[in-house]
Amino acid sequence: MTDVATPVPGSRALVLGGGGVAGIAWEVGVLSALQDAGVDLDAADLVVGTSAGSVVGAFVRSGAVQQAYDQQHTPAPTTYEEPAAIDAEAVQQRIGAALEGATSEQDARARLGLAAQQVTGGQSDDERTATFSETLPSTEWPAKPLAVTAVDATDGTFRLLTSADGVPLPRAVAASCSVPFVWSPVGIEGRPYVDGGMRSGTNADAAAGHERVLVIACGPEGPSPLGPWLDVAVESLRAGGSSVEVIVADSTAQQAFGTNSLSLATQAPSAEAGRAQGSAVAEQVAAFWSEVVDSVVA
Repeated sequence: MTDVATPVPGSRALVLGGGGVAGIAWEVGVLSALQDAGVDLDAADLVVGTSAGSVVGAFVRSGAVQQAYDQQHTPAPTTYEEPAAIDAEAVQQRIGAALEGATSEQDARARLGLAAQQVTGGQSDDERTATFSETLPSTEWPAKPLAVTAVDATDGTFRLLTSADGVPLPRAVAASCSVPFVWSPVGIEGRPYVDGGMRSGTNADAAAGHERVLVIACGPEGPSPLGPWLDVAVESLRAGGSSVEVIVADSTAQQAFGTNSLSLATQAPSAEAGRAQGSAVAEQVAAFWSEVVDSVVA
């Protein structure tokens, strides 16, 4: 994803970042507010979803954003097993040890993927895939373009999974949500895959070639040896001729996420924080999103 394609006039892309259970709730809160303000984000020529964003992207493409928002307050029955709270310091130490000696971004991802393969506890990949089959609005890939990010845990290859790959949507989403050191990798085509957020929390550079790019990120991204973090990706997109708008979860949302973004208890407060933030930026986003149409008509 290093080459920057010349933007296609009038084209739009929606990028949805990772953020756990809380991130799903916050993003659908933002989107529901934008939708109520008349912003048709499903009109995007491409939706890119990383981890939590892959779940939200499926709801967007199914026209089920309001359904997703409602579920954050009255959750549907699910086989999701909430993991224990993560020891962030211990995880960072494991990541640091895994990345030692890496010679490139892909090599760094391969080293981290190898370490992630040592985690074998919790639900199996088949069980997690079944959970997403229950959770998603449809088990079929949508007709409109949706790209789900994932990383090959063996060689560090970054992939954008689409309907053309023949991977069932729930399995693609399960792979994109397979957080290293929390869940074991998810098998695709006989190879283990982990969270697409292992490369970047948003993978915004995947939207290259689109005139307007709206990025919804559950938090800021700092410099990383694993791939192009958000600021770098945005700079690259703009240098290539794209206009980019970024919504990053505000302090209220961060507080709602709490210390365990994978906890179901974060759903309602995160969704409400997202709805409030979405309402606050709706006018700005509506103007940004409609400029494409206006420029084409002109």
